[in-house]
Amino acid sequence: YSLYAHTRLGYLFYQRQVKKARERYPQGHSASQPCHFPGVKILPIPVLSSNYSYLVIDTGSGRAAVIDPSDPLAVQAAIEEEEVILEAIFCTHKHWGTLTGCADFRVHRDHSGGNAMLHQRHNSCKVYGSALDAIPELT
Repeated sequence: YSLYAHTRLGYLFYQRQVKKARERYPQGHSASQPCHFPGVKILPIPVLSSNYSYLVIDTGSGRAAVIDPSDPLAVQAAIEEEEVILEAIFCTHKHWGTLTGCADFRVHRDHSGGNAMLHQRHNSCKVYGSALDAIPELT
């Protein structure tokens, strides 16, 4: 686990997983169905080969939060399709340790994978998570 979670080799393996999943499942690994509650819509976003990120939408305001955005392209596509404003990113945990490397590596090294990229695109959104996890872009 430590090799995967805290090294560049682990990061490269993760990036390979993302690439293979995008090639194998260009529309996501599942046809997910949103859950509707009064004023709230929860949209599961299939990522990798068997995981999910979640877009939680306040249907009254058109504002949204995303949970664990491990594939920023899939999450951004859902944000655009739903035509919502991203207000918050919630990262439940982090896998990638503090490492140095190319700019692309620094942007994508956390478990939630896309929080830095999404935060850059939606610069007014807040990034929440545990300070103990040293999540990039944490508010």
